[in-house]
Amino acid sequence: MRTICTALALVALTGCAATAQNQRHTQIHDAMSNTTFMYQDPADGDATVTLIRDHGLNGAGCSSAIYVDDHAVADMEIGQQLVLHVPAGTRKLTLLPHGACASQRLDADASVNKGESKVFRISPDGGSLTPEAHTSG
Repeated sequence: MRTICTALALVALTGCAATAQNQRHTQIHDAMSNTTFMYQDPADGDATVTLIRDHGLNGAGCSSAIYVDDHAVADMEIGQQLVLHVPAGTRKLTLLPHGACASQRLDADASVNKGESKVFRISPDGGSLTPEAHTSG
């Protein structure tokens, strides 16, 4: 009887762990703080640039190094979003995929005015960096 109760408790706990793990792989979540290096704290006159790395099977073994004006700012995995508080003006975003999906660097113009927000999407395999149609400012 004791063995059966222990087995049932383990099965119940495993189900909870699997649910949390599945949500992490199906929902967008913030990039981990230990993989973000710059532009995390807002300052007066800043603009906001958000990068979202989409989910997908073919990107599971890939990371993407993110650069702003040739300065390394973060490393992203699939299903992560990164909010950067950058100085207003013309910014160059660079995506450098590495790991299993290593490919050429991709650059994008991220010109933003004071208080403006722009969103960029990264494909799961790190092969594209595209601005979303809607921005705010």
